Amino acid sequence: MKTAVIIDKLTGYGGAERVALALARVFNADVWTTSYFAEAANPEFKKYKVYPHPLQSLKLASNIKIAYFFWQGLMQTEANSRFRNMDLSGYDLIISAGMSTKQVALNTGNHPCLHYEHGVKNSYKMEWLFKPWTSYMQRMDMKATGKIDILVCNSLNIKNKIKNYYHRDAEVVYPPVDISRFKYGEPGDYFLSVQRMSPGKLIETQIEAFRLAPRQKLVIVGAVTKSDIPYFHKLKRATPPNITYLGTVTDAELVELYAHSRAVIQSNPDEDFGIVPVEAMASGKPCMAVNAGGFKETIIQGKTGILVDLPYVENLAKAIKGFDDKDYNPQDCRKQAQQYSTEVFTEKIKTIVTAMQIRRQVI
Repeated sequence: MKTAVIIDKLTGYGGAERVALALARVFNADVWTTSYFAEAANPEFKKYKVYPHPLQSLKLASNIKIAYFFWQGLMQTEANSRFRNMDLSGYDLIISAGMSTKQVALNTGNHPCLHYEHGVKNSYKMEWLFKPWTSYMQRMDMKATGKIDILVCNSLNIKNKIKNYYHRDAEVVYPPVDISRFKYGEPGDYFLSVQRMSPGKLIETQIEAFRLAPRQKLVIVGAVTKSDIPYFHKLKRATPPNITYLGTVTDAELVELYAHSRAVIQSNPDEDFGIVPVEAMASGKPCMAVNAGGFKETIIQGKTGILVDLPYVENLAKAIKGFDDKDYNPQDCRKQAQQYSTEVFTEKIKTIVTAMQIRRQVI
């Protein structure tokens, strides 16, 4: 079965890229995208045929926010157009994964089409200023979603959002985690936080919580993109001495940090799924997170971690100060992580594709 996997861009190691790579592995697929930076993307993508259709690069004359949002709008509009115009009729199966990629379904030759949804975006920045554009983008998004043969999503959280917004059902297939690469180690003297250094992750919650727990140490790991450098500098200025930033680390270093942490901290209430708690549990460590979003699906309260309610800062600080490593069994954490393994992901995706093929033959 000749398969194409479609992804918005291949320019890093994020969750969307991990899923696209896993899908390429399962079906030995070709990969279609807009931007492909081989030196920045996972090197394993070099094993597959990658067809990039680059977006035009527009240079801005200033840092004015309106100009930035206008540029973003142009890039997204062009991306949608490029995906709509991709001729994938030579493939038996098309799997799209990403915000703009579902536009491939509007090309009548591009079917059967399965779409993997990472998150539902039903509003756009500066909508009040660009209302005609945002209305158009939302209509095209709705139209494309209606043309997709099968919708798959990364969590029950997103399944519910799809039902509410698109009025369609979706199959839940959790993102794959390579459980085997993580290991348990004796706890050190630090808690660990892993995420991109971006405003959406609400790292301020962690900073303020550890300010209230000055005897506890927090190590924060995560890359800082160029656009988020001002935000990162602002964070550092507000950071108490019991918090350390390590920036970007290697995969091997991250495995060691997980292994010897006491627990892992997460604070973004809008996390659609959240792969970090799974990596923590695969390392035999509990995760302490806000009681919201995808965290509610992965963390078993009191058994593989702690879910804190509002007010997040005060309750997270209380949980940190009262944390006892002996309250958690590493084997319970490992067992919970197993349901998000690469093997489970592969089996579920294959089952869905087989069912889709049978249904199309019957029809």
